[in-house]
Amino acid sequence: MSELSPLNIGEGTAEAIAYRLMLDVMRVENRTMSSGAMAGAHTPADRHYLLNTYHECLMAVRGKRIAASTGGNRTAA
Repeated sequence: MSELSPLNIGEGTAEAIAYRLMLDVMRVENRTMSSGAMAGAHTPADRHYLLNTYHECLMAVRGKRIAASTGGNRTAA
């Protein structure tokens, strides 16, 4: 199996901003990418959570996010 080359996302691109936003969301939601790295109230983020959260952040950065109805006072971004 060949080794994957690292993905280079330019600073300031929508993708880079969305990734940093996803990390902020994860911190607020007490999620971590590693199952054993953080003890306590942190919950490991699974593949589904990561991909959905990144997608939502990317759509928000691009101005195309539609907020899910959660019963709160959220509106479309």
